[in-house]
Amino acid sequence: MNADELMQIVQNGESSVVEFKTEEVHPNSLAEEIVAFANFEGGTVFIGVDDSGLITGCQRRDMEEFVINVCRNNVRPSLIPIIEKIAVDKKNVMAVRIPRGDTAYATSRGLYFIRIGSTKQTPTQIELLRLFQKRNILQYDESPVLKASANSIDIHKVNTYLKKMGQSSLNDEDEKALIHEFVNLSILTEMNEQYYPSLGGLLAFGKNPQKYFPSFTIMCGAYKGIDFLSETIREKELTGTLDELIEESLAFAKMTMEQKHVMDRGIQGRVEYAFSPEALREAIVNALCHRDYTITGSSVRFFVFQDRVEIRSPGGLPNTITLRNMCYRQFSRNQMIASFLSGYGYMERRGKGIQRMIRLSEQAGAECRISLSPDENEVLVVFQKPLE
Repeated sequence: MNADELMQIVQNGESSVVEFKTEEVHPNSLAEEIVAFANFEGGTVFIGVDDSGLITGCQRRDMEEFVINVCRNNVRPSLIPIIEKIAVDKKNVMAVRIPRGDTAYATSRGLYFIRIGSTKQTPTQIELLRLFQKRNILQYDESPVLKASANSIDIHKVNTYLKKMGQSSLNDEDEKALIHEFVNLSILTEMNEQYYPSLGGLLAFGKNPQKYFPSFTIMCGAYKGIDFLSETIREKELTGTLDELIEESLAFAKMTMEQKHVMDRGIQGRVEYAFSPEALREAIVNALCHRDYTITGSSVRFFVFQDRVEIRSPGGLPNTITLRNMCYRQFSRNQMIASFLSGYGYMERRGKGIQRMIRLSEQAGAECRISLSPDENEVLVVFQKPLE
């Protein structure tokens, strides 16, 4: 970085990736800024610039050693910064670049921070859970649902699942043995000598999952035009377990999207849909499997328009997955839920679902596009008809 580039950054002021500090910065204060950047997408601390953007310079000869010691002794786990010195008007400014962390960072005092805009903030409990989940430290779908109990699990649904997997049914006459089997299946988890459903277990086999998580639904809407202002064909909020959500949303799509009846050799009729039901099913499965369940106020949304179908899933892409590599890499944000859906037969082609979805859509004459919302907190899958 040269002096002109530094001056441009200083003129633009602090941001989500830029922080100014003078050389009198306290070790704890610097550690907090470093932690916030590492827990975000990385950033640069410019030492020798005050909050107003005035370049005050660094005169301390041991400033580089000071910064390294903060990164090693005041940050947990320790990290290695990239340090660069820039001379401006006979004053030295030190640029301390902090990379995006691959784990969750805290100060040596056990404090977590995240970067929000141009400030560091103490994360809420939910934000901290999301941080752990993004860094693959926590599998949120394995966490216990403390408001529920073992009685919240539908043994009939569990036995249906086991039958699909070719396993014998459970015996509900022996309560202790049943609890043990539920634990072995990861449907229940133990905490303080009590048994609670795991989040994944409740969503897959609960008697009424939405009693505990009202927004873990699919909001469906079908419209005659190409936007929400057009006449509504039908709107419905779907509830139930994961398999029920998948089947009911697919039924909603078949009921509302354009279709035509075709006679094969004049003998047997069949229905052709404007969009591939198999591709839609794959997209719905992915939305339920990979959504961010730490976001408790949002539902998966399923919209049928005249020219397209949209499926919106809360949360950005899971750890290590990008729009470029998602067709070729496999990573499950919710590994337990993925395992249950695989057992049900919905994810028998794990790791190839995106490719299959795109191929099926193309075979039906539609384009499949995957993108992120502007704030990158929602994954959008669009099946688009070709322009006429």
